Amino acid sequence: MPGSKYLSSRCSSKSFTAHVTPLVNILSEDSKEALRLACIFPLLMMPGIPQNIPLLYVLLRLYNRDKQAFLIGNYYMKLTVNEVALVLGLPNSGVPFKFTRSPLLDLTHKCLNEKLSEVTEEEWSPALEERRISLIVKYLLCMFFFPLKNLKVPACLDAIKDIQDFVKYNWPQAIHGFLHSQFDGLSKICEVRGAGENIGYLEGCSTVLLV
Repeated sequence: MPGSKYLSSRCSSKSFTAHVTPLVNILSEDSKEALRLACIFPLLMMPGIPQNIPLLYVLLRLYNRDKQAFLIGNYYMKLTVNEVALVLGLPNSGVPFKFTRSPLLDLTHKCLNEKLSEVTEEEWSPALEERRISLIVKYLLCMFFFPLKNLKVPACLDAIKDIQDFVKYNWPQAIHGFLHSQFDGLSKICEVRGAGENIGYLEGCSTVLLV
């Protein structure tokens, strides 16, 4: 949970689906099918996985930077791109996506929530439906795949405008790379701070690690 004295992480499947479900429920069947073909729809309907901060904390303290793996018992276990793809139900294929943190836009997570609420209404038009789909894609990227501790949206994610943009890229690979950069950084902090001490903020799709 955010605000834990040990670790903070904002990625929550329960919070994510709570915000998108009302919008998904009013989409046309054609739009839902388009989301299914892009492998997005199951993510919008995923069950709420508990945001187990104590478990994340333990796992991060077991991470070995040299082996890029977690020491579980007597074995080193790696989190692979294929495992990220399996957890999220996304293809491990497509053009590599280069995630860059800056520049950060004025667009925030709060703004995205407000934009979702604006289009969650019992009206329909081609333009409105297109806007709904675009917001769902952006919300998935910013709030679930790459949530940042400053709650702002980097320009590289805002550049993904619709499903056609989304399906071009290998998201499991991008998520995997970003998470490992987080593991490396926090494991360095773990080395100088004792058990039970705060190690900071885990950005990215921490739900993958919990699964």
